[in-house]
Amino acid sequence: MITSLNKHVNYIDNLRWIAVFLLILYHTAMAYNTWGEANYIFLGRIRPIACIVTLMSPWFMPLMFVLAGVSSYYSLDRRGYKSFIKERFVRLGIPLVFGVLFLSPVLSFIADVTHNGYDGNYIEHYRIFFTRITDLSGYDGGFGLAHFWFILALIVISLIACAVIRSCPSSHISILIIVLAFAAVSGFDIRVAGKPVISYLCLYLIGYYQFSDAGFVARLSRYRKIILPVFIISTAANTFLFMYTSGLGPLNNICNYISFISGIPALITIGREYLNDASPFTRFNSKISYVFYIIHFLPVVLCQYFLSRINTGIVADFFLTVLITYPLTYGLCFLISRTRFIRVLFGLKRTR
Repeated sequence: MITSLNKHVNYIDNLRWIAVFLLILYHTAMAYNTWGEANYIFLGRIRPIACIVTLMSPWFMPLMFVLAGVSSYYSLDRRGYKSFIKERFVRLGIPLVFGVLFLSPVLSFIADVTHNGYDGNYIEHYRIFFTRITDLSGYDGGFGLAHFWFILALIVISLIACAVIRSCPSSHISILIIVLAFAAVSGFDIRVAGKPVISYLCLYLIGYYQFSDAGFVARLSRYRKIILPVFIISTAANTFLFMYTSGLGPLNNICNYISFISGIPALITIGREYLNDASPFTRFNSKISYVFYIIHFLPVVLCQYFLSRINTGIVADFFLTVLITYPLTYGLCFLISRTRFIRVLFGLKRTR
């Protein structure tokens, strides 16, 4: 039996907006990765900066899907299945279409210019965006979902989760959670379009069933002084082994999995302990966190692109991008949240 948390859970909201805000650091650092992963712009291989990516990678997206699953518990309880599904298509579907049509093409244009030497204008490239279909990343200047893959995944996972939730009797929940936990871990390296979608579905359902249970989270919090050090040590070890050693792949993989497994309970229990308050500032951040997610990548890449053209230095570019992009993105979120007819394009309700 699930004993739900309060209808509005401050620490879940706070964890979400803090995690989303970290994406500027993450995506800025991706332009400096040392392992050859594709990106819209590449500025150089700098290990200390690239460490930001490896520190976040094992736990970040798993946490996002668990938090989404927790939120769906309250949404389903309040709306019912029909209204919940309708809300998913409106709140997620409209920003998905808007983002792919108007934001992703800008990112792909910059990728084509920086990687392929494209010298045409943006309007001409718009046609290329919709006709060059490759891996759907857009890193080669073609059609890409960019970070909107997460929104598409949420739509699909939400629909599948509704079917699972509706068909699973409450008496079988304990068995289901064990199966989901095993599948989440074992499916972490099974990729669909480059993403561990099976693992994300399982984590979403674990969030719905397990981390919406106040009693479970309270019991788990008793062990946070054990879980948190395990998380910190495994995450640091994973980063060090990946970035600074060779020939230790199996140990690196073990640390990566431990970071993934311990990260969600560690962060949720720390959030419950220290992030359970609300203020006008945190409530506003929670309100705009989805808008922040939709917008953030474009200012990051545009800033990196223009800074690289004025030769400020690749290390300086990192710090300047972060310093410029945070207030710029935050300001845009504020304006969007106050603009009646634009709000709906970013998943916010239209004001009267």
